[in-house]
Amino acid sequence: ACDIEYLKLKPSCLVYSLGSAGEFAFERSVHERLPRCSIHTIDERRFECPKDVCTMHQLTIGDGKNKTKTLRDLMADLNHTNLEIDILKVDIESSEYALFHTLFSNNEMNRNGTQIYIRQILIEVHLDRQRIYETNALFYLFNSQNYVIYHRELNAGFPYYACEYGFLKLNRKFFRGHF
Repeated sequence: ACDIEYLKLKPSCLVYSLGSAGEFAFERSVHERLPRCSIHTIDERRFECPKDVCTMHQLTIGDGKNKTKTLRDLMADLNHTNLEIDILKVDIESSEYALFHTLFSNNEMNRNGTQIYIRQILIEVHLDRQRIYETNALFYLFNSQNYVIYHRELNAGFPYYACEYGFLKLNRKFFRGHF
């Protein structure tokens, strides 16, 4: 994650982790470094978060149809509507494409006049030859929402299939060259 020292100084922070498959290394690491953070893990299947590390939510984030909840709906359920998401970690096995198109393209971020502000996104992007255009569209979508890549590494377990990215939201002026 970017700027851990800044997050340490905040009286509280909010972390959403989408997709765990029962593995909580990310949540443990965040809790160890940022003990004031409220960490919420969301997965379709039911798992048990490590004690005092995170809160588990068994549900599917989507467009609000077919038994899914939007990110905004989840935030409302948790009384987080007026909070920033400091870190959004996404590892949802190729569903990241649909998630971010729903989140950004359908104005999920700006519905009801209140913007969902996500400071940084940590995402595993699943790559294959069939998704070249879809992958390009995903990166253009991040750019259109003022996110820049600050970190990239191949997933060592699947180096030809998955890549980990860190995106940071910047002020729009950054993209215009006004500093």
